[in-house]
Parts: sequence; structure tokens; C-alpha cells
Amino acid sequence: MSEVNMPKLSDTMEEGTIATWKKKSGDAVKKGEVLAEVESDKATFDLEADSDGTLNIVVEAGQAVPVGAQIAQIAKEGEAAAPSKPAPKAEPAPAKPKAAGSSEAGTTDAEGSGGKHGSPAANAASEEAAAVPEETVSSRASGPAETGGDETGGDRIKASPIALRLAAEMGLDIRTLTGSGPDGRIVKEDVLAAAKPKGASSPSRGSAPRPERPRTGPEVEHEEISRMQSIVAKRMVLSKTTVPHFYVSTEVRMDEAVKVQKQIREAVEGAEKVTISDLVMRACALAIRKHPEVNSSWAEDHIEIKKRINIGFAVAQPKGLVVPVLRDVDEKDLVQISIESRQLIERARAGKPSPQDLEGGTFSVSNLGMFGVSEFAAVVNPPEAAIVAVGAIRDTPVVEGGRVIPGKTMKLTISVDHRVLYGANAAQFLAEVRRLLENPVSLVLPPDLA
Repeated sequence: MSEVNMPKLSDTMEEGTIATWKKKSGDAVKKGEVLAEVESDKATFDLEADSDGTLNIVVEAGQAVPVGAQIAQIAKEGEAAAPSKPAPKAEPAPAKPKAAGSSEAGTTDAEGSGGKHGSPAANAASEEAAAVPEETVSSRASGPAETGGDETGGDRIKASPIALRLAAEMGLDIRTLTGSGPDGRIVKEDVLAAAKPKGASSPSRGSAPRPERPRTGPEVEHEEISRMQSIVAKRMVLSKTTVPHFYVSTEVRMDEAVKVQKQIREAVEGAEKVTISDLVMRACALAIRKHPEVNSSWAEDHIEIKKRINIGFAVAQPKGLVVPVLRDVDEKDLVQISIESRQLIERARAGKPSPQDLEGGTFSVSNLGMFGVSEFAAVVNPPEAAIVAVGAIRDTPVVEGGRVIPGKTMKLTISVDHRVLYGANAAQFLAEVRRLLENPVSLVLPPDLA
């Protein structure tokens, strides 16, 4: 009898969720077969059987359990399934709110306490709706202000208490109104709109009154978040509340880098898809060689300076963000960087990165230039101490030799952990990255000559 336990699929993973079981209890399985899809804090991974036998599922799909907890058993031929140990309770995944405006539409913050999603106004509306009991009016009610009704039949009309009172005061039949609140609930504005006499608006002279656009459905929708979104949110809150950020920006002349990129694409086999991001990653790796303090982490009573230069790069997904990691970037040439980073991006966007793809990062790069973003500041990815944000290359007038000429420029911003790095460290590192990009010959040299 072998246990199948929740694996640790990333450095930061503390619990996982069975997204889908690919097998069911009683099925015969073979070593290497995919048993389930497991959702970690970063992505969804395939869980494979480590032996032959008959599967006995202990944890059903959708339940979150801590790393190391038993989720299934594999019994060998002729062996009875052992009594399963109950999985330790884990923090539940965020649940879909019951209804728009419900006070139960909350999630858990980075410290484990309850918190609400949405704007302050939406949260206030939820609290008001929770504090005032909702009243309903039976369609069989005889009067406009009547709030009672047949308890056993008839369609009941949802209306807020203030809407009921206003309708009674104005002599309106509440049953004839259309609600614009959550789930068609009649609110104060609906009563006021119905009581407003036709033509009461004051259109401009000579123009016809503008018809009001009919409102249909709730004004606020709630979207259920994935486990990845929940974990990313917690990590961003953790980073911004515990890591003292500061930012340093510079502008880089990219004329030569763009020329080199074009020449490499045309002349070097396998380099047809070399990107500006590849050049930036190579420049950052070589700059880290000169400024190894940038490749560090804060560890409370000491600073860890990493010996390998493993650069993560942010990849957007439809509902989340992953940061695959390219290892030993300073030891790779541009073609290797281009090919390997593209493979990592393809696996990440397909939602099928390996656990090794997402761990071991020591520094990060985030590029929004392809979206036309000129400049931005990224959030440090703990436990790393720095991340570089890359903007778009723009055609701009530049001064050269006392003359204004057309040029190509790009803005870089480094966000750093002020516990590890100081202004001078960040400025010197960014100046070296700028120098390498403006003189890109060293970026195309073999790694041992760069």
C-alpha cells in the first residue's frame, strides 16, 4: 500500500487543491499515469502515480489540503485499502458569492483574516444590504404600500424598506415597478424615477428629451477568483506591505540594439525570434556579474547573495500571472536565451509549466513594452530583492553632438528592496544595463568572452 500525498510544487507552496481527478476510486493505475490535476499557488500540474495498483481516493476534487497530506492510496493486487487518514483542514479556496451585494462576498487576506473584494462603495452597499433586512411584497397585495402578502403563493417582489415607504407616500403601486438593484430588487431610485412626471427633465431648447436607457440585471457582478489569483493577491499584498520599495528609472538609447537584433535575426540560424526582452535579460545577467549584491535576498538576520543568476520573467495568463525562470542566464548566448525563454513562455501560457519552471528565481524582468506602455514600476517578487520593468521603444527626438536628430529610446525602472539595496546600488546597476544596451556588441559575444 502506497500513499499519494500532496506534493510541494513550488518554493512558496503551502497547500494545494485537487482541480480534477483523472481516475476514480477502484480504477487500476500504472506507474507514471496521470492521476489528477493539482492546482498550486502558481499553476496547475499533473500528478502521476508512483506505483501500480488500485486507486482509492481520500480527498475529493475542489478540497484544499496542506503539502504532505494524504490525498489517495494505491493498493497493490490482493491488498485491501487501509483506513484513510483524514486530511488536515486547510484554508478553503475563495467561494463564489451567493448574490450581488451579499455581505458574504469576501476572501482571506495575507494574514488569514477576512476581507472584502471590490471598491469601498461596493463594500459599503453590501454592508447596508446586510444590516437592513430585505422586505418582499406579494404580487397578490391589494395596496401600493402593503408589505405583507400570501405566505403560501404568489410571486414575491423584492424591495428595500425605503423603496416601500416612498412608494406608499407617493401613492405608487410597488408591483408595477421594475427593480434595478441586485436580482431585480426595487430600490429608492426606481421609486423616484417612477414618480417623476413625464417631461420633468430640462432638455436643451429645440432638442427632444433623451430617452432613458433601460436597466437590466444587477449593476454589480461578482466573478469567482481562481486559487492562483488568490495566492498572487496575497503575495502582492505581502510584498507591498513588508518590502520597503523604492524605484530608480533611466532612459536608454536603443538605436544600436534594434540594429543588432535585426542583424542577428537575419544572419544567425535559430535566432529568427530573438526579442528585445532577450537582449534586456542578457544585459541584466552581465550587469549582475559586476553588481552581485543585486542578486540577493533579505533573510531577517542576514542577506543571502545568490551565486547563480536565474532570471524570472512575468507572463500574463487570462486569470493570473506566472513567472517562469530561466537558469544561468549569464552562461547562455542570445540564441539560447531566445529559444529557452520561448519554450518556458509557451508552457506557462498553456497552463502546463513544470514545477522546475517556476522555482529558483533570483532576479526578475517584467516587459509591458509590447502593449505600448512607455514606463511603469513593477512589484518586487519575494524573496528576490529587485525587478526591472521594461517600457516600449519609441521614436523620439534626441540631442546628439549639439543637433536634434530622430532616435529610439526605451525607459527602464528598477524596483528594489531597500533592506538589501540602496540608491547607489540600484543606480550603478541600472547604469551598467544601459551601457550594455547602448553598446550591444558584448551582448552577442560568447558567454566566456562577455
